Formats: sequence, structure tokens, C-alpha cells
Amino acid sequence: MAETHIDLRTTPIEQCFKHYLLPAITGLVIKSLFIMGDSIMIGRGVGPDGLGAIALTIPFFSFFTAIAMMVGIGGSAMMSIQFGKGHYQEGQTLFAQSLLLTLILAASLSFSALYWLDDILLFIGAQGNIATLAGDFLGVMLQFFVIYAIAWVISCFVRNDGNPKLAMYAMAGGAIVNLVLDYFFIFHFGWGLKGAAYATGIAQVLMLVSLLSHFIGGKGKLTLSLQGIGLAKAPKILAIGLPIFFIESSMAATTFIYNAVLLELGGELYLNAFSIVMNVGVFVMFTLVGIGQACQPIISFNHGANAPERVERTLSIGLKFAVTIGVLAIIVVQCFAAEIASLFTVDHQPLILLAATALGLYFLAYPFMAINLVTATMFQSIGSPAQANIISVCRGFVFVIIGLFLLPKAMPETGVWLSPLFAETLAAAISVFFLAKVRKRSRLAQRNVCQSEA
Repeated sequence: MAETHIDLRTTPIEQCFKHYLLPAITGLVIKSLFIMGDSIMIGRGVGPDGLGAIALTIPFFSFFTAIAMMVGIGGSAMMSIQFGKGHYQEGQTLFAQSLLLTLILAASLSFSALYWLDDILLFIGAQGNIATLAGDFLGVMLQFFVIYAIAWVISCFVRNDGNPKLAMYAMAGGAIVNLVLDYFFIFHFGWGLKGAAYATGIAQVLMLVSLLSHFIGGKGKLTLSLQGIGLAKAPKILAIGLPIFFIESSMAATTFIYNAVLLELGGELYLNAFSIVMNVGVFVMFTLVGIGQACQPIISFNHGANAPERVERTLSIGLKFAVTIGVLAIIVVQCFAAEIASLFTVDHQPLILLAATALGLYFLAYPFMAINLVTATMFQSIGSPAQANIISVCRGFVFVIIGLFLLPKAMPETGVWLSPLFAETLAAAISVFFLAKVRKRSRLAQRNVCQSEA
């Protein structure tokens, strides 16, 4: 249920942050844990080729997810700004138009991908048994993409409409159902990757049904109606959501290139190790994304309410918390890398050793990733996507690609796993530069206001 005692205009920032943090992080962390559980079941029930097939499909689904996140986060951020100004009807219009835009984009993408599925498999480099497994997985998952996209968008609006716990419960519940169905579909029914895909699709349907309960009994200001339907707001929604699209889609492009480089360096063994790294890494990345999501409604509302000191305080808390999580992730992985890698396979020592090495190096990037993700979210939340776009493109694509082409030549054994550290460190320097400019401009504006009042 919505907790109406939280007033984003007057409640202390620490209390607001806590209010949004726990639901945002809990839902995403539980989801990431079940993604890991999903991959562990695939690795043990289908085999290393199953992990390789999942690794090859990651770029494809990252791009599809980027579309849903762009609309959901862009539209809900704009809604929060309008709510901060007291323009509730404008917020309702943004919600209706975001849903219509999502439906059009998701349906077009899924139907097109199903039609050209064989060409997509060739494009992502799938061959042999891995190609068959990837085709099984994609063929089923695409049938549920429209539901997945709408559920994601609604969860963003529900969270910003004062009901973050429902978004958490829906995500967590879907993840639990996914994992339970995985167990039966893979191990008992022997459906392989098709079973894993059906488990995910059914879980998304249940998640959507759970989220729709927000609109029963007037739990928030939004209503599930056609009021304000149209596409007039679509350009602005897409513009505000573009940074998160760059984050996800650039990760898709980067992962695609990563896969090609890994296949060239070490074949399927390297590809399977990368799948383990990505599935463990999603736990930390989702945690950092959750911190950003906790900051977003507070920053958007107070930016709309012209309270820059509250915006700055929220950003400071978010950055400190995110960097701390990144450092803790390094410590845990350095201590237990081999044990973590062994969860994903049965007695495959070469894969365990390579994945453990990769984990130790790859995770060094997370404190810097924390800075970049929270900073990009801040710029997105105040309706200034240009800086967020630059950070997102640099950290997620440009610098990673440079690292992938330079580091393996300089360090053949470890360079490929260090390219995220290379990219996130350089992007963090850009983030700090942008933050310094914003802080300087904000303090100058506050000084001018004080002088005019005097």
C-alpha cells in the first residue's frame, strides 16, 4: 500500500531515500538473484552450451529491455516533475501516452524479430548446438515481450506514484515463480531452454497482473484509463529516457562485440565464462540501478518544486551508498570467486578457473560504475539528458570498445576482462566534471537569490 506520510517536499531526504531505497533495491536484488538461479539451473540442467546460448542472446534482450526502460523511466520521470509542480492531469496524460508508445514499439519489435529469427541467430554468431539452443530460447521469449515491456513501464509509474513496495513485491514474486517453474520445466519435464523461456514468460504475466492492483481502490493519483491517450508527448518521453536507452543498448552492442572477441580469443570456453561473469555481475549492477531508482523520484519532484538543496543532498547520499556497494562487491568476489563460479557448472575445472579469474578482474569496475550510473540518473531525473547521454555512451560503449581493442593486445591473458574498469574509470572522470559544473551553477544561483532578497 502507498505510504502517504512521505512528503517529497518536506520530509527529510534521508527518510525519503530510505522509503524508496529498500523497495527499489529489494525488488531488483531478488530479481537478479533469481536471474543467477535461472542461469545456474541452465548451466547444470542444459550444460555449458546453455550458458553460451544465453550469453549470445544477452545483447538482443538488452536492446529490447532498453526500449521498455527508455519509455518507462522517461515517462515516469516527467510525471514526477509534473507532480512536483502540482500538475496531476499532465502526469496522467504522460502515463497513458507512455503505455500506448510501449505497446506500439514492443509489438513492432517482437513481430519483426520472430519473422527474421534465423537471420538474427546468424547475426549474433550462433553456430551448431548453441544456435539451436539460442533459437529455442528466443522463439519463446519473443512471444512474451509485449507483456514484459508493459509490465516494466507500469512498474516505473507505480513506483513514482507513491507505491514502490508494490513494484518490489511484483518483481520479487515474478522472480520466485520464474525460478520454481525453471526447476520443473528444465529438470522434471526436460524442456531445456524452451522451458526456461516459458518460465520467464509466465512469470512476467503474473508480474503484470500484480502491478495492475495499484489501480484498484485509488492507491495513487494515476488511473488506468484512456484519458490523455495519444502520442503528442512521445518525443519528450523518449528524449528524457534516452540516457537509460544508451546504457542498456550500448551494453547490448558492447556485449555483442565482447562475444566476438571472446570467441576469437578462446572459443566457447571464454564465452561460457563470460556468461557466468555477466550473471553474477547483474546482481551488483541491479543494486546500483536500484539506488538510482530510489534517488530518481526524489530528485525529479524537488527539481520540479525548485528545491536544489534537496536535489544535491539526495545525490550525495546516493553516490556514497552506491560506491560503498561497489567496494563491497570487489571484496566478496576476491574472497569467493572460485566458489561462485563453481555454482554454474558441474565439475568443469577449466571453466571454473577461467570464470574465477574473470570475475576478480571484471568486478574492479563497479565502484566507478556506481558513480556513473547515479550521476546519469541525476541528470535524467532533472530533465537534462545531454550530460546523461554522454556519460552513458562513453561508459557503456565508446570506452569499452577502445578497451576491448587495446587491452588484449597489451595484456593477452587479462586485458579482455579489464576493459570495463578502463571504461568506467574514464567515464567517472567525465561524471565528476559534469557534477562540479552543476554544483557551481547551483551555488551561484543560490547566492544570487540571497543577494536579491537582501
